[in-house]
Amino acid sequence: MIQSSVLSGELVVLLVTVSAALAGLMAGFFFAFSVSVVLALETLSASAYTTVMQEINERVLNVVFGIVFFGAVVVPVGSAVVVVFQGDWTTQFGQLFLAGVGVYLLGTFGVTMRIHIPMNETIATWSPSSPPDEWATVRSRWARWNHIRTIAAFVSFALYLSAIASLGM
Repeated sequence: MIQSSVLSGELVVLLVTVSAALAGLMAGFFFAFSVSVVLALETLSASAYTTVMQEINERVLNVVFGIVFFGAVVVPVGSAVVVVFQGDWTTQFGQLFLAGVGVYLLGTFGVTMRIHIPMNETIATWSPSSPPDEWATVRSRWARWNHIRTIAAFVSFALYLSAIASLGM
């Protein structure tokens, strides 16, 4: 029984560590956008913005991004199930980790699914030769929500690391 408990504890630490790594990768990805790509997009004309955003939105849909993006949801959610079923949700470790999962799901994944994807789908319909009059408003809204999901990804990452640190490892 003790050996089973040790193995399940090691599994949880591994899962939380992988969750932290994936959240860290996504936080870095969104951060890079916030401090470089978004700034470059702000300098473009309407037609150039449309063309560049359409290219970015096509190129980002690749296998590596997909694995990290969805892995940063699937691994923590699966880990959260393990944490809850083991009863670790009552510990500081469990509470920090579950808070990180919640922040990531709402602030990063939720924002992407409910805000960015619909906006990206709208941008995909624009003609670079005649973008809509509200293109600058869309650009500002897209940038603002990217900053929000960046912050959420970093907060989640920090909570995952704090959960691991709370174990005294």
